[in-house]
Amino acid sequence: MLRFVFTILLLSTALPVMAQSEDKHTALAIFDAALAQFDNSRVALRRWQYHQTLTTHQLDGAGKIVAKGTWKSIVRPGDPRPLEYTRESMEGKLSFFKAGADEAGPARASVTPQPQKTKVQPEKNQAESAVEAVRKYNLRDRYLWKRLPDENVAGESAYVIAFEPKPKQNTRSREERFFGLLAGKLWVSRSDFTLLKAEAALQSPSQLFWILARVTAFQVTYEVEPARAGNRLLRLTKATAKTVVTFPFYSVRQRHWLTTDKYEPRTARGSDAKRAVP
Repeated sequence: MLRFVFTILLLSTALPVMAQSEDKHTALAIFDAALAQFDNSRVALRRWQYHQTLTTHQLDGAGKIVAKGTWKSIVRPGDPRPLEYTRESMEGKLSFFKAGADEAGPARASVTPQPQKTKVQPEKNQAESAVEAVRKYNLRDRYLWKRLPDENVAGESAYVIAFEPKPKQNTRSREERFFGLLAGKLWVSRSDFTLLKAEAALQSPSQLFWILARVTAFQVTYEVEPARAGNRLLRLTKATAKTVVTFPFYSVRQRHWLTTDKYEPRTARGSDAKRAVP
């Protein structure tokens, strides 16, 4: 589940910008330009690193929190290795957050939260994973695209485009089935095609993990903060997601928050720095 949370938050790819005059920008042309801009920004950010925090709450049927976890990590764009986690904390038992959880059934949530240590399954830089996902699952051509009236988002004028799944898709994997059921909207800066905001939601249940389990709800939002003076690349972001995975006799309900805390010049990973000390 964590891999899908990371991947959906930042849809991206390396596609050429279509050269068209402003009044001929179709929804798909805006999408192509936005994804090309994201890829260019990702390359430009390789001199930098940013800190991020992922917080997850697991809820019972009444909406009461029964487990929660927080993971802080350092993201170095372009580094293919797993994220460098700087802090992890867990109360109770969170489903889907153990090594191999994608292949095994989830543990039932603990009603009485108790401190414990656990490690989230290693994840690649989510930006890198998003690039791979768009290419691997053909997300550009999996949807119908529509341009909507422009709006103001994050303090600037933005194109607004909507997407919905094409009918009768060819899906050969659980990931393709999942992506093939998503619909949403993207807000793209008119000045440089930066992705300013995104929303997506599952349109119908998807059988994703195990034979008897279905993802019955998935909603995600992504936003960047208004650009500050200085480097326009170094923009703080936040994303939220809601997920419900249903089994024959119970459901796992979770909420996720992913925030970019700060940017700073690139440093060596903690393990690399220790090895470099004579």
